[in-house]
Amino acid sequence: MMTCVITETCIGVKGEACMEVCPEFAIFSEPEDLMSFIDPARCTDCGACMEACVVGAIYPQTDLPRASVEFEQINEQWFRRRAGVRERVREIATSLGVLI
Repeated sequence: MMTCVITETCIGVKGEACMEVCPEFAIFSEPEDLMSFIDPARCTDCGACMEACVVGAIYPQTDLPRASVEFEQINEQWFRRRAGVRERVREIATSLGVLI
């Protein structure tokens, strides 16, 4: 079960503040990614990442904005099939007009 979710506001930002404060080391990103992702198996819902996020991209799963619901699945699937998730995030970035 997902506890915290990184949403589309992170696309193109990939800040490291959330990674630095996560006591469980549950936030990941690789150079080819356009955003960061939370590992649902590691996240303990402490909220440190939400407070550190400079763009307000992280929400508790139960408080996800309706427009961001897909990101619960995107975060979870990144740990199993990165290529497909990267492709979907690029599509979303294009639709949002985010420069990549």
